[in-house]
Amino acid sequence: MAHKDLIKEGQGTPMNRRDFLKSAAFATCAFGLGFGTCTITGCSKSWLKDPGKPNIIFITADDLGWKDLSCYGNLEIKTPNIDRISNEGVRFTNAFVVSPSCSPSRASFITGQYPHTNGVTALTHRYKFKALSPLYTTLPKILSDAGFNTAIERKWHVSPYLPTSWYGYNERLTGILPKDWNSNDITPTLDFIRKNRDNRFYLEINYIQTHRDDYGEFHFDPDFPVDPEKVHVPDYWTLPNWPEIRLEVAKFYSQVMRMDAMIGEILDELDRLGLTENTMVIFTSDNGPPFPGNKMILYDRGTGAPLLVRWPKRITSGQEVNALINSIDIMPTILDASGMKVPDSIQGKSFLSLATGERSGEIHEAIFTEMTYHVYYIPTRAVRTHKWKYIRNYSDIAVGLDQNSHMDWANRLCELPDQPWKKPRVPEELYNLEQDPDEQINLVKDSHYRGVLESMRSLLDEHMQSTDDPFLGKEFTHDYDPELYKRHTPDERYK
Repeated sequence: MAHKDLIKEGQGTPMNRRDFLKSAAFATCAFGLGFGTCTITGCSKSWLKDPGKPNIIFITADDLGWKDLSCYGNLEIKTPNIDRISNEGVRFTNAFVVSPSCSPSRASFITGQYPHTNGVTALTHRYKFKALSPLYTTLPKILSDAGFNTAIERKWHVSPYLPTSWYGYNERLTGILPKDWNSNDITPTLDFIRKNRDNRFYLEINYIQTHRDDYGEFHFDPDFPVDPEKVHVPDYWTLPNWPEIRLEVAKFYSQVMRMDAMIGEILDELDRLGLTENTMVIFTSDNGPPFPGNKMILYDRGTGAPLLVRWPKRITSGQEVNALINSIDIMPTILDASGMKVPDSIQGKSFLSLATGERSGEIHEAIFTEMTYHVYYIPTRAVRTHKWKYIRNYSDIAVGLDQNSHMDWANRLCELPDQPWKKPRVPEELYNLEQDPDEQINLVKDSHYRGVLESMRSLLDEHMQSTDDPFLGKEFTHDYDPELYKRHTPDERYK
């Protein structure tokens, strides 16, 4: 029986943070080799040294929106090192994650599959049976089998109860607990690169500086002060420019700049070692910013992601590509760059030829995004073209406020008519992205767009049928419970 058949909707078991830590401790004891800084395989294997293949450094940011960097037009923040990747490579302006939630999004990076295909349809530390099965083909496993030394550093949210070695990572450079993920210490990264300067390697770095802490808070980095009086709430977040939100924005930007500085150290080390020319550096994020009505939704501000690729040996500097790209396309692109066959199980497409300028145009007629669970059940599917977005909600359960739910300003925000995050959702939504890029005017009931609505419905249905999506044909259900959205402290949801 296929893994996705074993993980039926509703069978995931929520787990609180305390149980997660206990399980993690058990996994460390039972499978210690997978969590150490060097596995048996990692210590003994002879690595590929073929100069015709690139090194790969895949960097992800947590909860970073697609317009939050200076290279994407944000003039209120300085991210010179991430900008350097953009200036010396290619910037994609229409890149989207397959799901605006951490685990499903990250699973798509290493499987090239939709969440309903690989089974990762929820936060895996809460719904442990939604974790990725080690039976799935993963990017690091393919690269490791081909002779690349593969390593992961920081966050591991795809299958946190099982060793990373089971998924193809030969080395794990940091511990399994969040305190290790959030460290500003760049030493493990630089040591790995130095040690493998003559090998082909794949290094995945998952930064969480831009994620709120366990209490839903952001903190200023002392080395990167930001004046809340000199920043504004980004327009595309569709939030009011209140002083309380500006303070949160300032803290968020402070952490973005800390991450940027760490990335700068990596780029500088590649220069010192003479590895820049043949190292493919990819930078993206897992979902939109951690503010109400951004993360967890299928609007562009929830799924839009920065996507930058630098590989001086093959990619001309300073390019901009406007083609539609999805996160399931990252895995086949890396395999393509490495000269490897893309497995038939991968649902994404390589965008390497777009990055190198060998072709132009589109690799997708449309892209598809989905949501089933985050902390709560919020089933949704969507299809997006350059002009249109169609969203189908399968329940009226509200999106909620996630880690902002304990904040006075966030709860006051939901009293505004244009901030519906604690209110029931409607069955369908249709937006004209050219005229309404912030997706504020739902056109579903406008008879002038009946033909567009039917076409977008058909596109989504065809996709769901071709990918065996279990929500195809399901009815809209009424599950809304106002008690679920009462103000509470962050800890209450994890008890």
